[in-house]
Amino acid sequence: MVIKYDEKIILDPTMNSLKNQFGATLPLSLLLFNDYYPVEYGNIFASLICIPFIICVSDIYFYCTHRPLHTALLWGYHRTHHHNTVIVAKSLDADMLEHVVGNLGSFIVGFLILRYFGFIFNIYIYHIWVFVSTVSTCASHAEKRVLGDIGIHSLHHKYLKCNYGTGFYIVDRLMGTYRA
Repeated sequence: MVIKYDEKIILDPTMNSLKNQFGATLPLSLLLFNDYYPVEYGNIFASLICIPFIICVSDIYFYCTHRPLHTALLWGYHRTHHHNTVIVAKSLDADMLEHVVGNLGSFIVGFLILRYFGFIFNIYIYHIWVFVSTVSTCASHAEKRVLGDIGIHSLHHKYLKCNYGTGFYIVDRLMGTYRA
């Protein structure tokens, strides 16, 4: 039995996701940790306490960069992300600029704010955050319950006018765009 697949459904989004990860995420992460953000092995407890701050700042930033992508002016950059059917592709496929500014920006902005105020995050907690947030992003794009996530962001993909944020969806709740 030969399984046929549509290249546009699986291969293109997968290649675009890999391009973003190896063309943007990896080099920018190396640049960040080699040139700007020092590695810290202490602060484990303080880093854990800062996780809610990181989640809230990430949600605010992501909402503010994601919602404008649904306007007529910017929809062309974001449209392909909404047409994917493969969960990983739905969550990681984006235009390179959108990936760097929106996705990576929302991920790192909380750490940069803490760095500005002199707090350096524990490297182990940081890596756990990377893993959990990546898995959470994929789970939130599923159309059913995955790892406890009920797919709140998948409703965004279904209706396009709700759940623009991430995490606790604080800004969506404040702006009246939250839908459960």
